[in-house]
Amino acid sequence: MYVLAIDGGGTKTIATISTFRGQVIALAETGKSNPTSMSLEQFTQTITELINDLKRQQPYDFHQITKCHAGLSGVTENNNEEITHTLLTSLLPEGCQLSLSNDGLNALYAGTLGQSGIVQISGTGAITLSIDSSGRVERTAGWGYIFDDEGSGYDIGIRTLKAVFKAFDKRGPETSLTSAVLNYFQLQSIPQIIEIVYGKGHPRDTISPLSKIAIDCAKRGDAVANTILDQVCHVFYQSIDACYKKNPFSDTRVKVVLAGGVFNELTLFIEKLASIDKNNSNQYDFMGAYSLPVGGAALAALKLPNNEAKIFIDQYNASIKEFLTN
Repeated sequence: MYVLAIDGGGTKTIATISTFRGQVIALAETGKSNPTSMSLEQFTQTITELINDLKRQQPYDFHQITKCHAGLSGVTENNNEEITHTLLTSLLPEGCQLSLSNDGLNALYAGTLGQSGIVQISGTGAITLSIDSSGRVERTAGWGYIFDDEGSGYDIGIRTLKAVFKAFDKRGPETSLTSAVLNYFQLQSIPQIIEIVYGKGHPRDTISPLSKIAIDCAKRGDAVANTILDQVCHVFYQSIDACYKKNPFSDTRVKVVLAGGVFNELTLFIEKLASIDKNNSNQYDFMGAYSLPVGGAALAALKLPNNEAKIFIDQYNASIKEFLTN
């Protein structure tokens, strides 16, 4: 018997087939699989090709899949859950137990090993999800880059550019962000940034990578960059706390998983968030993930006790590493 795990978002989708003990026997990757940002035809083609890739790798074992969880961005919105369930049912072996969720559940379970908690996701966008012991899901934030997604890579990039232009105008303090941004864009002067930002590419793609510059400068002690990250962490905390209140937990300590590219410097963010929590409710345990989100999808399908989940994910991590490095 095997388990199929799928993790899909607005950039890429990854799927694995593994044993119930965590040995990965097939892995497939493709582009985005968010049904809210692509046509039904494109979505169907993407998922079909993903499943067929796994099937080609393991034509016999594919038919032994008995459990599947697909955590996909946008799947719980509009009528997408029904569409996705029908599509996957047609592609999977008959009788396979199928469950669906937002991809945030994958990220959460990759940190809590299938247990309840809160996940703060921050990449190009940002969203907060909480899941209690009964499986009830609540969310806050993540309503789009035009007026929300605070704390995202894009938001941090915007804050970085604001600081750079304010320093240039003498409206704000000098900062090492200025030279770092100029070096990143390979420009000679601040006004030249305007042409880059308003150029042919989408502003999100241009601005989001600047979050890494802000984080690097903060690590080197730049006061302005640290202020940006402090502001962002207060935004995260506000969203986490709101999500907690929408979905209260019986535990005195609640696990909060930090997931997404913004949290690559995990220790820095944990320290800042823990400091905020100490002055407030002092009830959150901030942590990173044990595995890739697709590992969380496998745990969502299997619903293992905590001790068995740890054994599974250790084996899963070891075997998936071989696929990703080959």
